[in-house]
Amino acid sequence: MSEQAEHSNNGTQEEKDLRSPERAHLAQDTLADRQGSLGPLHGDRPRHIPSQISLRSQSQIASIPSNTGAPPTGGEAEVAEELAWGPAHPCYPHVNPHVPIGSHEYLTTRIIRIRRDWMVKGDLAPTFSNLYPEILDPLLPEQEFRRVIATVNDELIKAFDPFSFRNLVDGALGLVTGWLWEDIGASGIKSHLRRVEDWLDKWNREVGAKDGVHIWSLRRTAYMSLDIQIPDPKVGIIHSEGVSLPGTRPSSGVGLGF
Repeated sequence: MSEQAEHSNNGTQEEKDLRSPERAHLAQDTLADRQGSLGPLHGDRPRHIPSQISLRSQSQIASIPSNTGAPPTGGEAEVAEELAWGPAHPCYPHVNPHVPIGSHEYLTTRIIRIRRDWMVKGDLAPTFSNLYPEILDPLLPEQEFRRVIATVNDELIKAFDPFSFRNLVDGALGLVTGWLWEDIGASGIKSHLRRVEDWLDKWNREVGAKDGVHIWSLRRTAYMSLDIQIPDPKVGIIHSEGVSLPGTRPSSGVGLGF
């Protein structure tokens, strides 16, 4: 009897020492048993893991058709879009905005616009691209074009350099005199800019006038572009659509009077 009592007491103590299995283990074991016996469960919801990869923008996904019929890659699409024929193309002849509308020069001349090159000095100085527009050939040869761009860029970098000794002195004198030093035109930057304008005028008289080429003052374009005037090359955008009725939008019959 004593042995049975002692055995029952030991069994009770072992039951107390046993702890119940964790819920996570029960769920995994039960799920494994159910899947092994019954196959995939239709009521189980799949896990959703947040992705760290973002979708590409629509501009990168869109492709420009090529002659081969295969869609170009992202880099080729950007180059094709940038060099597409239109006002953004380096060789596109713009209407001359520097002469009166209806004048002889307005009808017979066009502007080749040389854009700013922000890779040279960033926003510290206005510099222009030396990418040669082939539409200037033979009026303005490539070697002469690059000489003009190099001369203008060098003078503008010297003029707008904020860390040059002359500009630091001019800034101090302007602060002391209440900016009267700049109002009287004694600062170094204004002498540099006048030198650029004088050089362009001399180039127009001695070089450009022979072939009807004229480089307009940078002040007229606010130093945002270098406008080169040439005789009208008779090229432009060819519209594939037919001529629309007067007062209507292209490819539609909707107008102000309808």
